[in-house]
Amino acid sequence: MLDSMLQNRTRLTLLLAIVFTTNYAVTTAQARYGLGSSNQYQITYAVHQFEGNFSFESHDATNLLAVYGYSISYFLLFPLLCIGVAAALARRQEVEPYRVLVFAVAIDYAVSLPFFLFFPVVERWAYPDSGAMLLSDRWSSKLIEAIRPISGLNDCFPSFHVSMTVILILVCYVFHVRLRTALLFLGMTVIFATFVLGIHWLADILAGLAVGVLSVALALRLTHTPAGEPQNWSP
Repeated sequence: MLDSMLQNRTRLTLLLAIVFTTNYAVTTAQARYGLGSSNQYQITYAVHQFEGNFSFESHDATNLLAVYGYSISYFLLFPLLCIGVAAALARRQEVEPYRVLVFAVAIDYAVSLPFFLFFPVVERWAYPDSGAMLLSDRWSSKLIEAIRPISGLNDCFPSFHVSMTVILILVCYVFHVRLRTALLFLGMTVIFATFVLGIHWLADILAGLAVGVLSVALALRLTHTPAGEPQNWSP
């Protein structure tokens, strides 16, 4: 059955849909039943201690150009990159790149979910001692409201924005996808946005980087794809 799934784009897409449906169901349950919320502030305190009690000073005075730019990157560019790369890989003749992407995303979520449930970390702006505010609110509070159904307030560690961005970049480089350098620079703005906007802690970002790399490595191993070998295709 696994071999059949590895070769079938429809089943791979179904696996991707299952991952995001599961995430929606878990986030809904967290919001309704307060899963993991009992110790979220104690754990967040430890995360704050990890970065030396770093506090944002005059965070609300950030240049509006940066507010708009990083907000666009975090809330709009990120999903466009995810959809664009997935669509480009799915329509290629070779199933290999799309297979690795899907498996990496599934592994990413499987690794991250236990942390979301049992190691809940509150977003930086929602933790009073951080001195941060949600900078995107200077533009519109509807931005964060739009993603809240699929992203719990304490599903902060590791950062999914970071891990998913790393997956997109690595898969594109492994398979020598055209415009991969442009994707790298765009992806970096997403990663920086998680910090600048006052959403993620340094620990979240570092963990997201590690989980992203681990997910791609395991996906390559699981699907028996030789990393580093050029593929004769382009999106």
